[in-house]
Amino acid sequence: MEARDLAVGLAGGRIAIGVVSLVAPGRLGRAMMRSDGDSRATRLILRALGARDLALGLGVLTALDRDGPVHGWLRASAVVDGLDAVGCLLARDQLRPTVFPAAAGAATGGALLSGWLSRELA
Repeated sequence: MEARDLAVGLAGGRIAIGVVSLVAPGRLGRAMMRSDGDSRATRLILRALGARDLALGLGVLTALDRDGPVHGWLRASAVVDGLDAVGCLLARDQLRPTVFPAAAGAATGGALLSGWLSRELA
């Protein structure tokens, strides 16, 4: 698979996560967290993270579509995914046991893939 195709897939996944976080933050929070998953504060944070992911995903797709520089969007994606992985580690006792490995793994994988793609597509 080509690096460009991987970047499109990664951006599509980020957009999907962003939309779900914006549209159904309570449902997402309840599915992920042991308690307080549907609180106003949790919904606010999930919507903010969803907006971030939606913007990054759209930025990657727009840059690729216009043959513009995409490496900055991918570097930003790598940074936020890395921070999300750290956040998962710090809050692992608040996440459901089945969610923690998936969330931490997805964030770590996203950070590594975005970092690699930023170099490949520079």
